[in-house]
Amino acid sequence: MPEQAAAVATWLNTLQQERATPAEKQHQLSYDPKVFSKYVTTSTCDGADSVETVTWIEPLAHGLRHPGALCGATSKAAVMSRDYLLLAHSHEVATAREVSRQRCVNRTCQTIFMDLGATTYDDRDIAGQGWFVRSYERLGLAFDRLLLWEAKPLDPAKVYSKVPPELLHKYQYFNIPAHTDLSSPSHPVRILKQIAQPGDFVVFKLDIDHAESETAILQALLDDPQASALVDEFFFEYHVTFGEMLRYWKSQADPAKSLADAFALFYELRQRGWRAHSWV
Repeated sequence: MPEQAAAVATWLNTLQQERATPAEKQHQLSYDPKVFSKYVTTSTCDGADSVETVTWIEPLAHGLRHPGALCGATSKAAVMSRDYLLLAHSHEVATAREVSRQRCVNRTCQTIFMDLGATTYDDRDIAGQGWFVRSYERLGLAFDRLLLWEAKPLDPAKVYSKVPPELLHKYQYFNIPAHTDLSSPSHPVRILKQIAQPGDFVVFKLDIDHAESETAILQALLDDPQASALVDEFFFEYHVTFGEMLRYWKSQADPAKSLADAFALFYELRQRGWRAHSWV
């Protein structure tokens, strides 16, 4: 439909403009409210006027992928495109901290990245950590800590060979499965609660290609108010029964879950205040 085509063009053109804008000026960009979704936060203190802040995020639309990925695209590059994602930028993070008056105890507030299903830093076939590092740096947010889980046994030389030297002191790579037993000291949710504070900006990616484990870890996050409150930006590839993606997901697709279930989940996560993105 012409209206949808126009909305998609606005969506992708706005993000292209964002990528061309320096981090310190990105808060000056405008987002069409008919296309983009938004969060509205209101803060009220005694004796002062209410302060309202608005932040924007890509819409939940087009199969929860890049709009061009499902229109006859046959290349993996098109399906794996992440150009539809609108991430948080440094001005938004600083504003959120100021409005909420969140402070960190005994240290400066940090930007933390937790990656469950990490592969390697720059995997050619899968989006490695390098994409996240570069994308957030472009938005004025440099990671202070990176904690990464990967179940597939890897040669340490392969893991660290492409990690930029300036990241090595921040980089913690666990070449073990992400545990789902909350009693395990290595459970990612337990570690999140041990290292993060409310004033930190936490990016959490869940993509370990094992539906039962992903569901258990996500549920652990949702069931724990303290842990849930620590997550700011969330990335999740939800393998549901969706015809256009079955040739890629194959046996990973959950026959009991549909695309409608995926939309409902991401809407719920955004209602919690998470910047929840359908990952690739």
